[in-house]
Amino acid sequence: MEIKAIGIIGGNTTGCGAAELFVKHGYQVRLYDDFKDSLNVALAKISWSLRQAGKEDLLGNIEGIQDLSKFSGADIVIEAASKSPEERKLLYTKLRPHLDGGCVVAARCAVTPLKEMLDFAELPRERVLGFHLLKPVRTNGLVEVVRTDHTKDEYVEAAVALLRKIGKTPIMVKDNPGQIVERLARPFLLAAMRLLESGKGYPHEIDAAFKEVGGAAAGPFEMLDLAGLDSDFRASEAIYAALGSPERLTPSPTLRRLVQYGQLGRKSTIGFYIYEEGRIAGENPGLPNMIKYLGLKKTGKEEIFGELMRPVVEEAKLLAAEIMASEYDIETAVKLAFGWPKGPFAYSRDLAGLLEKKKVSEFDKLDTF
Repeated sequence: MEIKAIGIIGGNTTGCGAAELFVKHGYQVRLYDDFKDSLNVALAKISWSLRQAGKEDLLGNIEGIQDLSKFSGADIVIEAASKSPEERKLLYTKLRPHLDGGCVVAARCAVTPLKEMLDFAELPRERVLGFHLLKPVRTNGLVEVVRTDHTKDEYVEAAVALLRKIGKTPIMVKDNPGQIVERLARPFLLAAMRLLESGKGYPHEIDAAFKEVGGAAAGPFEMLDLAGLDSDFRASEAIYAALGSPERLTPSPTLRRLVQYGQLGRKSTIGFYIYEEGRIAGENPGLPNMIKYLGLKKTGKEEIFGELMRPVVEEAKLLAAEIMASEYDIETAVKLAFGWPKGPFAYSRDLAGLLEKKKVSEFDKLDTF
């Protein structure tokens, strides 16, 4: 089958970005949102972008809707909205009668396994798969595609072909909590929090060390602020619980406090950094009140890099064994999602000396100061 008509659920950043991409590539798109204001804002953004790109002629390819029956005739419906399990169940109950016989359903599938949605959605399982569209959707090339044992090959192939036509790199993933990207983000960001809490640098020092040694576009605290501390903490809690509460993935209490204080990152103008007009303008002055040993120990950039990357490599090995993912797919997903020049396995080979565990002496223990 060939996908030509596309339905998207959610006028949020993800849905709006995806709709814009599809329209720019000549597809017919209907964008649905429960809230009229959200829908109108999304359509205004898409219209502005098309005009700025000199593609006003494509404006007729996008239609905003608030009636799920108008998804009738779509070849694929993509869920972009972030909703609770109860809201999703109601949404799919209403949507199901309007899905044509060959329509593919691409469910939102980033943190929660696809199986959990299938248990309550009562959708045609042979046509259901999962999409994890990475932010920013307009520029991030990765889409994780999750299939189940019931999904037929023809629908997977059609969805993958669609993604490739809009310049995306689809990575097939076996259904699991967090898939590849969110699963491997946990040990990386938690390691950054442990460094901070053990006094081994301020956020800007840890970020700078990681970027310099690893050649990355952003450090862990810049990533956290961009993603939103509330979103990241919810993902951390969900994956931790779904995997049986392993100690290595215990959510950070410091991150919880920042979320409780409403310090959510760039979207709230303060997280680990302070923001003005979307740019970093300083470091959160409240951090010393939350973190007892903040910045107490001067730590070399190589040691910082090693402590950040070591748990990522260990988790990548566990994940590969659990879901039978190839090293190539894991490397590709991480590079595209995080903006790293190498994946964890390549770092472990090329910078093996930095990833060796350092023996902790009494002098390294903060309480001896």
